[in-house]
Amino acid sequence: MKKVFQEQRIGSWPIRNGGGSNCEDCGVFGLLTRGLKIARFAAGDLLWKVANVVVLAVAARVLPQEQAGLVVLSQTASMILLSLGDLGFRASGIRLISLAQNNAREVVRVVMVRRALSVLIAGLPGALVCSALLVDDISAFFSLALLLIAYLPYFFSMDWGLLALGQTGQVAIARGAYGLVLIAFAALALVFDVNLTYFAFMVLSGYGVFAFICWYFLKKHTAYSVSIDGKHEGVTKLNVGAELAWTASIALASSFAINTIFHSLEILLAGAFLGENESALFAAPFRLVFSIYAVGWILTQYFSPHFARLLNGELKSKLRFFVVFFFYGTIASVATFLLAPWLTTIVYGDAFPNAAVVMQWLAPTILLDSLVACQGTLLVMHNRGLASAFSLGAGCLASLVVFLMFREQGIVAVVAAKYAAYIALFSMQTSYILRPQVRASV
Repeated sequence: MKKVFQEQRIGSWPIRNGGGSNCEDCGVFGLLTRGLKIARFAAGDLLWKVANVVVLAVAARVLPQEQAGLVVLSQTASMILLSLGDLGFRASGIRLISLAQNNAREVVRVVMVRRALSVLIAGLPGALVCSALLVDDISAFFSLALLLIAYLPYFFSMDWGLLALGQTGQVAIARGAYGLVLIAFAALALVFDVNLTYFAFMVLSGYGVFAFICWYFLKKHTAYSVSIDGKHEGVTKLNVGAELAWTASIALASSFAINTIFHSLEILLAGAFLGENESALFAAPFRLVFSIYAVGWILTQYFSPHFARLLNGELKSKLRFFVVFFFYGTIASVATFLLAPWLTTIVYGDAFPNAAVVMQWLAPTILLDSLVACQGTLLVMHNRGLASAFSLGAGCLASLVVFLMFREQGIVAVVAAKYAAYIALFSMQTSYILRPQVRASV
């Protein structure tokens, strides 16, 4: 029997839903199906995250401490590169394809060009400025810059297009392949004599494989390979160029840029005011906690198309998603606190003293991060970039104020600043989500 398609609108956006019941979303069977899909997607993404931690662990064992610290700091500076180099186009692409899949080919084409330009204009220069703040001498700066250049193939990946089309399993395969490549290179590093250039080539190879696999899967997808004319019944042709114009992306771009600063600010402050050694001492356990944050971001990526299709007033559905993130965050925070001594010893050995204590201090921020990730994604997928940017800006300001007030306390001040940032961010996001009719302009 043919499935009947109906057109439904969210504001001015058309979406096409199949008529009749959808067993994927109903009863116990629906929960199991959705759970299996999330687990499959999470497996690939977790392998991605584990591989990044393995790189840190191997670097701490085969490189001199100064160079191992640069590998740690490169993953921090890469956050600036990956965010400023994107300028919100990835999220905009997911939103547009989720609401009108027939535009997939054009959306992918425009987003790819925009991201290639933005990484050269904003991403790489911003990451280099960050690198200059994190290190103390010119030699270390050039070494860090080399590691950052290895991340550039990421901007040619199309995983976001597959996510918008619901192909989470294929994204999991691509991310798993990235993880396997890094783990294989890391194993070789334990056998052969390697240097910092080897680690740069390792990252370059991983992202190259990831980009190629995503491109291969997307090329085979019907929604991408078949161009659908807007004259067909029930199909709306979007003006993709206008929707993804540079001016239209300023709000989302500012949100993603400030989000990167939000997750890097305390390390930058430590580097600027406390020195390279103190910065690395905080960055080492924070990188492990940050990898656990990323598990919550797996959920936001999986649910992004669903968030985009939520109507503005569906508070009950928003609360349902919020409970999922709260449940994950609570379990992950407790587990991290209990396992911190073991994790830091396994990954870093004796390279960073007191890393376990700092990681335990940071463990509750995993819950906070999962909650703000949920709320932030809701705002972004509803095209409320300014609301997200203002919220993140409030968090950065709170962090800066608290750090400057207590900077004589060293690492304690850095941790306190991180908590202040999350509390301010969560408060602002909640105010926007609970009163969308009052703040519709942002």
